[in-house]
Amino acid sequence: MVPSDDSGAAALATALAQLYAVAPDEFVATRTRLVQEAKAAGDAALAKELGRARRPTVAAWAVNTVLREHPEHAERLQALGQRMRAAQAQLDAAAMTELRSERDLLLGTWADDADAAGRRAGRPLTPAVGEEVRATLIAALAGEEATQAVLSGHLTRALRYSGFGEVDLSEAVVRTSSGAVLSVVPAAAQDEPAAEAGAPEAKPGRKGTERHTSDRTAAEDEAAAARKAADRERVDAAREAHAAAVEAAKEAGLALDQARDRADETRWRVEELEGQLKQARAEHRAAEQAATEAARARRSAEVEVARADKALRDARRPD
Repeated sequence: MVPSDDSGAAALATALAQLYAVAPDEFVATRTRLVQEAKAAGDAALAKELGRARRPTVAAWAVNTVLREHPEHAERLQALGQRMRAAQAQLDAAAMTELRSERDLLLGTWADDADAAGRRAGRPLTPAVGEEVRATLIAALAGEEATQAVLSGHLTRALRYSGFGEVDLSEAVVRTSSGAVLSVVPAAAQDEPAAEAGAPEAKPGRKGTERHTSDRTAAEDEAAAARKAADRERVDAAREAHAAAVEAAKEAGLALDQARDRADETRWRVEELEGQLKQARAEHRAAEQAATEAARARRSAEVEVARADKALRDARRPD
């Protein structure tokens, strides 16, 4: 769990800001360093939270980077989203049409800044990634929670809005082990607290359960006590099973995050190797062309040598 005190929350916010500011290919190394530093400082809770942080996709990294480098975009995105949602709720077609040009301007500006960030990092955004950036901003304009997720600066994947319903934010933004989005998206409504263990259950059809009749026998008292004991045992067993399931789910989640990190690392490596292969193929084609031209030059030189030999022999032949 995230530390409840202000200093713990501030430490986590500071570490996450540093972690999500680095390029995706530096993410794992930076996360490892921050986790080690937290452990060295004796902050096991912070180390655990940082260890769960997922590396952002290229599109998510680009959106996060633009937000850090151009904070003025945040206010524009939030204000425009509110106006667009209000116009849609009122079915105001004229207002929607008027706002569309403003939306396109914002999307274009953000896309240009994202592309510039990618070029500075040495990884120009592909058209597919550029489309993911655009789709993320459209989703942010469609829903308040999606807006706040984007404004957190901790996106881990691109968002997409299908035109109806809420934007899917699952595994799209950094969440603490309690399931909350750190200081950005309002925490999801918690389930109603479960009934206290051992609390008497309402039994339909039974009246006057708190009234003790004078003619109840000792056997009935013993039977009731046995039932209550059995109920408590079932509740305890259910709680233990629930706790075990929660712990297993957490371990599975960590394993999933680690597997995704490995997949991300191999994907980045594949992209790097593909780039090297493309360059090697171009160099190979150039080398083959040079070899062909050299072979042609050699054949021409051999013809000239043969001609020179013949001319020399003819010159030495006596008349």
